[in-house]
Amino acid sequence: MTIDDREKPSSLLARRLIRKNRTATLATLDHETGGAPYGSLVLTACTLDATPLVLLSDLARHTRNFKADSRVSMLFASPGVEAINMSRATIIGTMEPCDDSRLRERFLRRHHGARNHMAFADFHLYRLRPESVHFIGGFGRIETLTAADVMFDPARFEALTDAESDIVEHMNADHRAAIRAYAHSHADRPGLDWRMTGIDPEGCDLARNDAEARVDFDTIVDDAESARAELVRLAKVARHEI
Repeated sequence: MTIDDREKPSSLLARRLIRKNRTATLATLDHETGGAPYGSLVLTACTLDATPLVLLSDLARHTRNFKADSRVSMLFASPGVEAINMSRATIIGTMEPCDDSRLRERFLRRHHGARNHMAFADFHLYRLRPESVHFIGGFGRIETLTAADVMFDPARFEALTDAESDIVEHMNADHRAAIRAYAHSHADRPGLDWRMTGIDPEGCDLARNDAEARVDFDTIVDDAESARAELVRLAKVARHEI
């Protein structure tokens, strides 16, 4: 599948904010103060269709809040940009538990340090079920999008979801040089010890001890075969073979 040229540019930009950012501001209705807004910084990942995921403690105030009232929002923003020109997307919806082991592993690959938290019985994975997206693309560019405008249909990518763990494991075991080339050539991030932490229909996520990188694909991939073809193409481009 190729990238849909008919898609709203704001939809693509909002989805890229969700995929790229490792943190977001979670807003809940504060149960302890009668429903006042309560904001907190949380670690995030997302499903392959770009639905936000969070790993949270049952003891945390925000968790108690959305267990009492599931309505929440999450703000994703471009880092290092002056606020008036900053792209940001607020995802509005409801929070629900997520017991999908594949998504749990996806989150933990992105946030390796969070594995330590899993030793505590009170930490659980949650998924934000989006209803709408408020997107600001800089000064004077404001749009309200539906969830369907931004998130993919997850049924389209079930094969890739099933294959993701094997793809990442294979790339990290057998193709470390290619991963390093992706970081250097496609993300302008030099250095050694890069590893792949995830792959989705639009790109792959890389990390090392002190940095992260996102590499976007030229085409949408939906299974192991199409992902392999795009990863091979990226490696050839990095080596100046095409």
